[in-house]
Amino acid sequence: MKRILCRFPYACLLFAVSVAAAGPEQHGAGGHDHHGIPWATLFFTFVNFSLFVWLLARYVWPQVRLWLRERHTTVVQELEAAAQARREAEELRRQWEQRLAQLDEEIARLRQQVEADLARERERVLQQAQRAAEAIRRDAERTVAAEMRRMEEELRAELVQQAMVIARDLIRRHWSAADQARAVDEFLRQVQS
Repeated sequence: MKRILCRFPYACLLFAVSVAAAGPEQHGAGGHDHHGIPWATLFFTFVNFSLFVWLLARYVWPQVRLWLRERHTTVVQELEAAAQARREAEELRRQWEQRLAQLDEEIARLRQQVEADLARERERVLQQAQRAAEAIRRDAERTVAAEMRRMEEELRAELVQQAMVIARDLIRRHWSAADQARAVDEFLRQVQS
């Protein structure tokens, strides 16, 4: 395209020269033919248009090409960015669809895990309660046994006290000096043997 635009002014100049060379031959001797083609006007219009095209090709077209190149680069980059964003969005959508598809499975898994945790916790609490009840029962049995021993000892002590009181009364009433001497002799024999 650039080659064509660079050669265009030369082609215009060649055309203008050929028109100028052909122009005086077609005009009459006076050169004022008002009914024919106005070659001079056509020539200057053509030169003016050629200069306009050359100026466009020389100064405007490089800027237009630069703008088009930049625009092309921008559009390509934006299309690539849009394609990348679309790929990312599709990947994100796919991940969410996968998560949603697995949501029911995840809920079922969590429900089973919670039920298993509750069963383990219930079993642990029951075992603790049984151990506590067993400990309370053992403590109660020990307490009852200790209380029974204490009461037996108190009862024995009281029986011994009462037996001693009764024995003292009986001895005072029925004990003679001969009985006393015999008891002392028997005690001394037992001590010596």
